[in-house]
Amino acid sequence: MHLRVLASSSAGNCTVFWNEGRAVLVDIGLSPRYISGHLDDLHLPLRALGGVLITHTHGDHVHPETFKKILDLHIPVLCPEPIASTLQKHFAAARIAAHQGLLRVLGDSAGTLGGFDIEPFPVPHDAPGGCFGYRIHYSTLRGTTTAVIATDLGFAPEGLARRFTDADAIILESNHDPAMLEFSSRPDWLKRRIKDIGHLSNDQSAALMREILGISTRRPAAIVLAHISRECNTIERAHTSMVDCLRSAGAMDIEVVDSYHNRPNALVSLAPRS
Repeated sequence: MHLRVLASSSAGNCTVFWNEGRAVLVDIGLSPRYISGHLDDLHLPLRALGGVLITHTHGDHVHPETFKKILDLHIPVLCPEPIASTLQKHFAAARIAAHQGLLRVLGDSAGTLGGFDIEPFPVPHDAPGGCFGYRIHYSTLRGTTTAVIATDLGFAPEGLARRFTDADAIILESNHDPAMLEFSSRPDWLKRRIKDIGHLSNDQSAALMREILGISTRRPAAIVLAHISRECNTIERAHTSMVDCLRSAGAMDIEVVDSYHNRPNALVSLAPRS
């Protein structure tokens, strides 16, 4: 399995997973031109996508123009029922897609999309219809590869860490530095929202990763840091926080990959493990 974060920030989020010409997107919060251009760079034409997963309905994860383009191309969109219902409330194209079978509901158990097996799990975030992360599996005769993505969560509730165990790659937000947030120009209500139910800080992300590593039987090959705030964080601070976490856990063999708000990050390729 290969994966690449095409961009991740409050300005827009989209991640592509692919293997053997099969590809799915998680979130479509960027323009059609941006997404299709970077997919073309990977020789993955937009119209050939196997499907799209939606984590939640905030505008930086669902771009209206891209959502319509995806459905016009008859690419299926898969998400849990509360998200599907919210999309139908806000987009006429979603109501039409539901009748056409293009907007599909993903239940609590695993589903299949574009050759990938998908397991949703809820995460705390203040989005209408809720917010979800995904475990994504791709299986071949050589074995199975697993990636887990959760880019927006206000805190890590008890039991969340087990959703990430034994993954080959983890995409996890490391949104803000608490001191930078506190001294930023953002209004107090927004600061409270980010801290209480909005996004994980660098320290919270590192603490969750320590818990994940502590209950896993094998380590991920890569950790991808997502949704790094441009005003209340720096890539260097987020990266250093996670590297320090891995050093304290004796896990320096894990690669830490940064993501960016305006360009794709480094390609992550994962070998299947039996």
